[in-house]
Amino acid sequence: MKTTRSAMRTPSIRKSLIGIAMFLCLAELAHAEVYTAPNGSAPPQTEDNRPNGAAPKPNAVQADDGTPPLVWNDTYVGYRYGSDFHYPGVKDKVAQNIGYLTTIGGFRYGSYAFNVDYLVSNSANPEAGGPSSGGAQEVYSVGRVEFSAGKILGHSVGYGFVRDLGATIGYEFGVKNDAYAERARMLVFGPTVEFAIPHGFANLTVGGRTESNHNGITGVDVHFHTAWHIESSWLVPFRVARVPFEFRGFASVTGPKGKDGFYTETTTEILTRISLLADVGSFIGHPRTAYVGVGYEYWHNMYGTPSSETVSTKTSAPMVMAELHF
Repeated sequence: MKTTRSAMRTPSIRKSLIGIAMFLCLAELAHAEVYTAPNGSAPPQTEDNRPNGAAPKPNAVQADDGTPPLVWNDTYVGYRYGSDFHYPGVKDKVAQNIGYLTTIGGFRYGSYAFNVDYLVSNSANPEAGGPSSGGAQEVYSVGRVEFSAGKILGHSVGYGFVRDLGATIGYEFGVKNDAYAERARMLVFGPTVEFAIPHGFANLTVGGRTESNHNGITGVDVHFHTAWHIESSWLVPFRVARVPFEFRGFASVTGPKGKDGFYTETTTEILTRISLLADVGSFIGHPRTAYVGVGYEYWHNMYGTPSSETVSTKTSAPMVMAELHF
């Protein structure tokens, strides 16, 4: 098993096709960085407790009673880099340059978050043709839509530490051109709790996840069992002296989902990514438009692969990050 995994991970397509796939993902709008946006039953927003860097914007649709805007949007592009990523079966550390496009916001009945990552590995994680072909490229897109009970009913349903209740549905889609030739297709669903915190937002969704994928090494398409799935996202703004910061992130836990493409029983996997970003745009009179900072990603039992089956099933990677918000 260990030798057969040494070529991993994801579709055997060339760089031009990856570019086309990325365009299609953007048009439809890693392990993408998506935060389920809070809904309109939140307390009134101030400059320091808005749910994300640039929202609500001046042209957001505001309710007559002074409550937060029902309709708002924050769209941004970003870059992150790390040199300590791992993939199951790849014994060496993998460096990655990652570009991403994210849009989050609110609409009449809830909120949404969509993201697409374009990940470029170094030769430690090569294209399907081998290290001489260069590092593998991957496109991974994540989307979530949360329907808010408070917005749909027209009044707050919060009580105590609960700000709002809702239901979340979402997808994940990924393709990669290494030997494993990933073609990930996932659906996520479940009830959501929005927590009442003084600034920013935090939520928790408990439900299920379906998944189908492709294993290019064994040449099989895999349809996994529906697995239990828990995910949470948060964003907390704060200041150190006069410098605005954002601490944000997400975490998810997915249960066993049956046998993978190597006919190995999968196990529970844990994925989290956090970031601490400084609002450097505020230094030049344009707050909530430009951010730089650091991040960290931890992924245990990647793709549900047990550590007993192969090497490098855990990633623990610090990153540097930058974002521009529109």
